[in-house]
Amino acid sequence: MTIEMTIEQTNQLILLILNSVLMMLLSATLLGGAWLRQNMLSQQLHQLRARYQAIAHGVESPSEPSAALKKTNAKASLKKMRSDRQRLNTQYLWSHIGMLMLHVVLLVFSVSLLALALRSLLSFDSLISAALVLFTIGTAGLLAGTGCILIDLMQGNSGGDSLGHSIGKAMTQIKHQWKKRKPAQVTAR
Repeated sequence: MTIEMTIEQTNQLILLILNSVLMMLLSATLLGGAWLRQNMLSQQLHQLRARYQAIAHGVESPSEPSAALKKTNAKASLKKMRSDRQRLNTQYLWSHIGMLMLHVVLLVFSVSLLALALRSLLSFDSLISAALVLFTIGTAGLLAGTGCILIDLMQGNSGGDSLGHSIGKAMTQIKHQWKKRKPAQVTAR
């Protein structure tokens, strides 16, 4: 069984394969960023819960003479912490949805690439159609996953900053998280 493709068909197949590989790399990069962002949000939630518990237990058992004033300040702090916790939970949810979407997108692009690779081996033109449909679905999913992560970033925009400023802050936080983990990984070897 010989497989004969024209030069034009071969070039188109190679371009389709390259596009699928590039989209896989893009989704893997976005997935890595979403994973770091979700870990950062998780750490912030744990820290906020710990502070909330510490302040809540301090309000329940005041033993000083100026306890009424401290209790009032603590209640105001607890109220602010509750709203911060709710905002962080919402951000975490959007980040989680975005990360799940990006996982699915990576899988869809992988299957698309597999279909194209099979087409280079087998003479089934329906594999190209299937790969193109999967590529389109993956692209739509990539946009949706990126949108979820942007919603997460916008909800973290509590200071009234622009979206660009919020993205810059998030990138800086991710960079700091990366630098913290890098020395730990080097010393662990």
